Amino acid sequence: MAEIINGKAIASKINEKVKSEIDKISASGGMIKLASLMVGKSKSSEIYVKMQRKTAELVGIEFVTSVLDEGVTQDEIIEAIEKLNAEETVTAIIVQNPLPEGIRHDKIISKISPGKDAEGLHPYNLGKILRREADILPCTPGAIMKMLRLQNIDLYGKEVVIIGDSPIVGKPLSLMMMNEMATTTVCNIATSERGDLSRHARGAEIIVVAVGKAEMVRGDWVSPGTIVIDVGINKTDKGIVGDVCFEEVLEKAAALTPVPGGVGPVTVSILMRNVLRAYKDQNVTA
Repeated sequence: MAEIINGKAIASKINEKVKSEIDKISASGGMIKLASLMVGKSKSSEIYVKMQRKTAELVGIEFVTSVLDEGVTQDEIIEAIEKLNAEETVTAIIVQNPLPEGIRHDKIISKISPGKDAEGLHPYNLGKILRREADILPCTPGAIMKMLRLQNIDLYGKEVVIIGDSPIVGKPLSLMMMNEMATTTVCNIATSERGDLSRHARGAEIIVVAVGKAEMVRGDWVSPGTIVIDVGINKTDKGIVGDVCFEEVLEKAAALTPVPGGVGPVTVSILMRNVLRAYKDQNVTA
């Protein structure tokens, strides 16, 4: 039976370290502020923002929220971002997902100043992953890498299969895995259409699933001893479940993240660590 990877405990460790550093900054008169920009009302966004606010308060980061009307144009969102870029007291900026239909997430993110990019998704910061120079990491991939590191998992030569190729999780995570010399396969919708997802999964030593499809990965997809990281959060009649059928995979895997309580809390903690790093980068003395 798999070991359950406790995301809440890992997040708590990260938060303690971040808080310790922020306490020192605050004692010397420094202030760290995270500005959250949300467009319209979304229950999933509101839940995530609540988690962000709670963690920010815990570690000593001021958290401010701006909510734009759902009918705003892309140019109006960009204008709001540019104001936050120019505001000296704002350390970092996060634009909450989802955005209204017709608004391009990549265009919006590219308007955030790279030095204030709390999520590490600006093209400049993503590019730094290629050069192994990234300090501010995409939050969910950063969380996954931290969790594996704390499990003492050596990625060198490991067969890693990532199911889902989003620019927020799958693509940056694949680069980070390759930087650790993992043999990395990324599966996408075309893999699914060919009926090859389960075949790739069975050959993996580590599986990461981030597609948003409830309990898609079944027990017979997983070889004994595999480490399974479930990024999915799906609302169902039986409550919140991941992209992995937990009960089935629990019997086969060596280690498994639960949903909720797995990757999610660590993602928020990595966000706070990114904000701290942004502050330190902005306050380097010549």
